[in-house]
Amino acid sequence: MSTFLKKMELQGFKSFAQKTDFEFPKRVVGIVGPNGSGKSNVIDALRWVLGEREAKQLRGDTLGNLIFAGTPKRAAVGFAKVTLYFDNREKLFPIDAPEVMFSRKIDRSGNSQFFLQDAEIRLKDLLPILARARLGARGLTMIGQGQSDLFVRSTPDERRLMIEEILGLREFRLKKNQAERQLASSEVNMEKVSAMLEEIAPHLKFLRKQKTRFEKRAEIEKDLHSFENAYFAHHFHALNEDVAKLNVPFNEAERARAEKEKEVLEYENDLKSVNRAEVDIEHSKKLREALTHLFARRGELEKILARAEAKLEFSSSASTPAEKTSVEMKSILESLEKEIRMMEDWHELDKIKNALRDIAGRISKFFSSAPKADTSELENEIAKFKKELFGLEEEIAKVRKDEEALVAEQQNANKEFRAKVEALEAKKNELRKLDQAVQQYKFDRERLRMRMEELEREWMTLGREKSELTTIAEVRDIVEFGDLERKMMRLRGELAAIGEIDETLVKEANETETRYEFLNKELEDLKKAVADLNALIKELDHKIHADFKSAFSAISEEFNNYFQLMFGGGKAKMKLKMPDVKIQDIIPNASEESAPAEVEEEKEEKKEKYSELSAGVEIEINIPRKKIGSLEMLSGGEKSLVSLAALFALISVSPPPFLVLDEIDAPLDEENARRFSDLVKEFSKKTQFIIVTHNRATMESADILYGVTMGDDGVSKTLSLKLDTAA
Repeated sequence: MSTFLKKMELQGFKSFAQKTDFEFPKRVVGIVGPNGSGKSNVIDALRWVLGEREAKQLRGDTLGNLIFAGTPKRAAVGFAKVTLYFDNREKLFPIDAPEVMFSRKIDRSGNSQFFLQDAEIRLKDLLPILARARLGARGLTMIGQGQSDLFVRSTPDERRLMIEEILGLREFRLKKNQAERQLASSEVNMEKVSAMLEEIAPHLKFLRKQKTRFEKRAEIEKDLHSFENAYFAHHFHALNEDVAKLNVPFNEAERARAEKEKEVLEYENDLKSVNRAEVDIEHSKKLREALTHLFARRGELEKILARAEAKLEFSSSASTPAEKTSVEMKSILESLEKEIRMMEDWHELDKIKNALRDIAGRISKFFSSAPKADTSELENEIAKFKKELFGLEEEIAKVRKDEEALVAEQQNANKEFRAKVEALEAKKNELRKLDQAVQQYKFDRERLRMRMEELEREWMTLGREKSELTTIAEVRDIVEFGDLERKMMRLRGELAAIGEIDETLVKEANETETRYEFLNKELEDLKKAVADLNALIKELDHKIHADFKSAFSAISEEFNNYFQLMFGGGKAKMKLKMPDVKIQDIIPNASEESAPAEVEEEKEEKKEKYSELSAGVEIEINIPRKKIGSLEMLSGGEKSLVSLAALFALISVSPPPFLVLDEIDAPLDEENARRFSDLVKEFSKKTQFIIVTHNRATMESADILYGVTMGDDGVSKTLSLKLDTAA
């Protein structure tokens, strides 16, 4: 059968300065040696690594004394470390490993560390693991030197805890104690949280009222925001629609004006072409110049002809110029000269002819008294001049005809020109009307643009972004827009009445509300935790009570058997000592005088249960041939025998994986030592024993003996002996 504790390593612990290994391959291991050799230090090491925290339980003043302090021949070491190796194939530890290793280390700074599988672990987390395997630093599983009567001299409550540890109930007791500590802490926290809730509730009420006022402002701002969106979106989209509607006729007017401008340009070009082709001013000027020249030549010829004809008429008259007086001649000539000069500006040929005839008649009358002269040559010249004058008349008539034709053409051209000018003016009037229409459209567009800018400015004075206005969808059916403006004015008035939001107060309200909700939730969690812890404690109480109660009668019976074996007769039994339970222990906040009637039944029911849960264990014994009034009357040996009887009674009902006994057999006589040795051999089938002893009978029961010696350097050393091999 395998052993539970396989190996122990000591390094720097008390007198074990160097690393020392103890192998435990057998069920019973004895450790022997002279007094002062350090063999009990092995038991102290076991107790220390299993969680002992009091130096006096390890036979020292302080935990720092556990480190090898040095001797004149051996230097001190800096730390002490003890490691235990356990076989975990039967899963006594809740660890998924075939071997479990526990270590504890302490250095000279006082730093103490626990390790599980080389990983550091807190003692509070280690103790439940050890309790599950029914291991502990105290109790009946580890009886130290001078504690052979431990069970007898312990109090009833301590005896109960020893029994629970042997029964494996210490694990549940630890859980219950932890749950009770947590319950007490939770109840204290509940009171604190309740007090804090009561403290902040009045202030929170005030803050909520103020926050509600500001929240109303937020609701008003939200409504106002919606109304403003609807109002401005409506006008924004309406203006955009007006602009879109205006763009259609404006674009059409622009196109019509462009087309009309083209027509006007075509009419102007056509008018210019009429001016160039039909109205030739230069030609008219040339005809006028030619006619003037012909008129001048004709006038010149008429003068010459008049003179010739006058001369001819004078020559053919009756009298000669000599016969007339010079005065008369001079008068006639001056008159003729004046008339001829007047004729230079005449253009009518008939008038000139008549005038010349009149002159000629007057000259002829003046010279009628003169003799006839030879006038043939003169007459030829007159005929020549008349012929030339006739040609001029024809040429003048031709030029006049050309001029008249030119004037007619010019009149026609002017008429056509006037018609085209009138048509051009009509087109220009149409263009002006189109210009006026375009300008009116531009004015309307500018008016809409200015209205849009004004709308955007109003929007931005509300603290809104200009780009936001373009993204708002139009809401047509929210309210009538006249009513909408009225609502906006009303809401703005309400906002002004409320005033600006105090962000500090709102922040404080939110923080206080959050804290209140947190505390409320924490209170609920604490209530739930208290309920859960009460349920857990109740469950653990039931487990401890049920298991303890089911095993206690068997333990008492076995105790009587082993007592009779140890004392050769007599009687012994264990019984529960019921404590005096008060109502406050059962029903919190109750009293004996004022307990409500409705809890009386619950009180009686719980009182019995609580008595059994907290009952201690008393011993009643009857030694043969000796009357015992109390346990204090027993001798040291008798106390040890009673304790041994209790120990074997316990391990017979619930054998622990191993026991550590330090000189527990010292007070026994030879016969009882033999009985003890036999019992160890018997129970070693179920329990591993590590025994420090001086007793020969106990040594004979061991499978392996470790001898511990100490040299002159003050360091403990070991040697081992397997007794079966030695035999």
